[in-house]
Amino acid sequence: MANRLLLAISITCFAATTSNGWVAGTLGGTVKDPKGAIIVGAQVWAIATTTGEIHAAVTDPQGRFKIDGLAPGTYRIEIDSHGFKLSQPINVEVHEDRAVQVDITMDVAGVKEELSVEGKGTLRPNSDPNYRSLRDGKASETYAVAGLVLKRDIATLTLSRGSVSFLPPVEGRVTMGIFVGEGELSLAPTLATELDYLKKLTRQEMVKEEFDKALICFTDDSYNEIKSHSSGAGDPTHAAGVLNSFRDRIRIRGESNLEAEVLADIYNPRYPGFFRAYIHGKRHNDLRFAMLPRGVGGFLGPEEVILVDEDRGSDEEGIWYLAHQEREYRSGTASSEEDKRTIDAEHYKIETVIDNGEKLTATAELGFTALVEGERLLHFGLLPALRVTRVTLGDREVNYIQEKEKEDGSFNVILPDPLTKGKEYRITIEYQGHKVVEDAGGGNFSVGARTSWYPSVNAFNDRATFDLTFKVPKRYVVVGVGKLVKEWTEEGFAASQWVSDIPLAVAGFNYGLYKKKQIVDPETKYTIESYVTADPPAYLRRFEALGSMSPASLANAAITEAQNSVRIFSKYFGDAPYGRIAITQQPAFNFGQSWPTLVYLPVSAFLDSTQRYMIMGGINSRLNDFIYEVGSHEVSHQWWGHMVGWASYHDQWLSEGFASFSAGLYLQFVEPDKYLHYLDEARKSILEKNQWGLAANDAGPVWMGFRLSMPKVRQGYRNLVYPKGGFILHMLRQMMHDKVDGDKLFIEMMHDFVASRFNENASTESFKHLVEKHMTRTMDVDQNRKMDWFFDEWVYGSDVPSYRLEYSIEAENTGKFLVKAALTQSGVSDSFRMPVPIYVEVDGKPFRLGEATMIGNTALNFKFRLDKKPKRVMINAYQDVLAREVVTKAN
Repeated sequence: MANRLLLAISITCFAATTSNGWVAGTLGGTVKDPKGAIIVGAQVWAIATTTGEIHAAVTDPQGRFKIDGLAPGTYRIEIDSHGFKLSQPINVEVHEDRAVQVDITMDVAGVKEELSVEGKGTLRPNSDPNYRSLRDGKASETYAVAGLVLKRDIATLTLSRGSVSFLPPVEGRVTMGIFVGEGELSLAPTLATELDYLKKLTRQEMVKEEFDKALICFTDDSYNEIKSHSSGAGDPTHAAGVLNSFRDRIRIRGESNLEAEVLADIYNPRYPGFFRAYIHGKRHNDLRFAMLPRGVGGFLGPEEVILVDEDRGSDEEGIWYLAHQEREYRSGTASSEEDKRTIDAEHYKIETVIDNGEKLTATAELGFTALVEGERLLHFGLLPALRVTRVTLGDREVNYIQEKEKEDGSFNVILPDPLTKGKEYRITIEYQGHKVVEDAGGGNFSVGARTSWYPSVNAFNDRATFDLTFKVPKRYVVVGVGKLVKEWTEEGFAASQWVSDIPLAVAGFNYGLYKKKQIVDPETKYTIESYVTADPPAYLRRFEALGSMSPASLANAAITEAQNSVRIFSKYFGDAPYGRIAITQQPAFNFGQSWPTLVYLPVSAFLDSTQRYMIMGGINSRLNDFIYEVGSHEVSHQWWGHMVGWASYHDQWLSEGFASFSAGLYLQFVEPDKYLHYLDEARKSILEKNQWGLAANDAGPVWMGFRLSMPKVRQGYRNLVYPKGGFILHMLRQMMHDKVDGDKLFIEMMHDFVASRFNENASTESFKHLVEKHMTRTMDVDQNRKMDWFFDEWVYGSDVPSYRLEYSIEAENTGKFLVKAALTQSGVSDSFRMPVPIYVEVDGKPFRLGEATMIGNTALNFKFRLDKKPKRVMINAYQDVLAREVVTKAN
């Protein structure tokens, strides 16, 4: 899968607020170096010249950036990218409801240090002869085809007429062909969620794409299948040009190395072969279909069949289809928890040196156990800017693959002998480079590549212990995951060692001119630390004339917020095992992130309301809400994301949604006046329509994860998975709430979930089974001890009901009061059902009387008697049910 689709884990952000009366504009463009090459990972800021409001973006693997939600006006563009600078200021005028494109060429900045990576190892990268044959191969045999049908899962490639030219065999296997002629790709989803998604993205119920060129890459039996159905010699005239064109497109876009993927199967023929087709269609010039028995991989999970439209900027760009193989659905074996790992990472020992020029030099030793037999090629998640200099397995130097940084520079190791399943191994990787740590000014550093600053394996899908040593210029401070076990100085460097005995899903660090504060919470025995700078990052310095701006001044507030968060979450979810948490400042203004024992908070969280007012040029309610939530949200990721992970992108709501719920829980206890506002803002985020007339909920169900961010619903993932995922857990809590025991049953369920899935990746289905174990009578709507009804509606579905309650109160001769009520549910499917709590307000407080289970679009009449006349009758007093509208009328 293209690197550009990778999502930062555990990110919390806020969208720009628009005022009534205008429609937001969009600013986008590309950033390139003086030679016209794209610059990836550049930080782009658009700063409103009249209000000072700041909007940020990062260039993707194509050098593109896009900033939505801009108010009309003039914006100054600032860009931060290592080794480059703007030659002159850039001001851009943004107009209402229009997209402005800006192509920016950077100048070369002063070079801090020349990086050399040659000569340390004796083996040159990319020198394996079989890899070179795959990488450099040219067409060698050509066959004519007519009416040839290649059926791969639910996709069909029909080669109506034309020629297929094959590259020479490697290790006796032909793995690549170039088709030129007339063909068609067809794909008809059978899964309801995928069919609905395809219709929303392409406005079609099936894919039918005619094409004139295709690159077919495979390790299955496609060569023999095509050759046996050929009709003689074909025309090779255009094969070389088409091959070069496809290679350029695949390699320059920074994707994973295709030839390395082929080589993995060649060196381990035990795997069922894969099939990929890169298609130049008549309507879509870059469609990519694949069937991958090893799984699509990465954060996408174990699903094997994928179709992607890579047409940049198209309204239909994105993943069109992603699912398990059809036979798995028929047999009932499809699962997000399917384990497709080849090795189990067990322990990392990493020594990292960061110099004054922000260059990182490191040695990483990994101990692992082989999970499959015969594997010879291992893939590692390492930032391509970090150049490997040597790899050893045990005491033996081994070959590796790492192409140029701006090409398909992913890192793969070629082992000399096949792995033996169950055997333990030790591999050492030496590397160096820039773009991990970048100076943001004022003692602040942006630490990027947070899952790839080291050669990670199965990040977030595997857990290992870590022994991390850092050496940095002695005026700076490093904060790592785990526990600090040693500090010393060495040749002008400050050195520190951080060890985690508890296996972690990912490791990281933060870095800066920090001041440290620390407390030990007497209730939880947790050590809570804060690391903040005395000065803000450079991009905020122009605001200092408006008032004193020292992030360190709010360090105590950050500690207190983390302390209260740990107390609340320990009570509701169970104790965290790590023993410490460090709240650290980062230069980013509007997002936070959480690693085990380490929280990256935005610099805005360390500014007071007056300073934020001055920076934003007024009150920004969305930013203020973000500040209220971000700290507790990120602390809760110690539970949601680390103690309990998620199995695939489908299940990421178990992390981000649960963290959003946790932020609301924190507000309920610490700032209760903000709690109902928080829930209402979450509801608006889910249901409010954008300039296209589309709400986040219109993009699809929570189950679709990051794919909800569609071209016309850019914030679909953020505005649905976070708040609706939180609402799902909130609704379960409300159904389990007891008049006497309060949240006791819910707390028991959440403790059980954390304990039973500790250091594992949970799936939606596994959480559903856990809920069924603890469900109450109210929740047993179908009277079968199953929660299918709830998950079908709220996780796999998109219905959101509206409610109307009409009631009257009559005094009776007995002194009691008779309440007659009619409750209507509408805007849902006929099968939609939901218990709706009924409340009465007495003495200024709402009291829950019971529930009315509503089915479909229907009305329910009911009555009850009370000893005391209520002020009013209510439903949804605590946003118990996510509802589009609630109307209450007293007759």
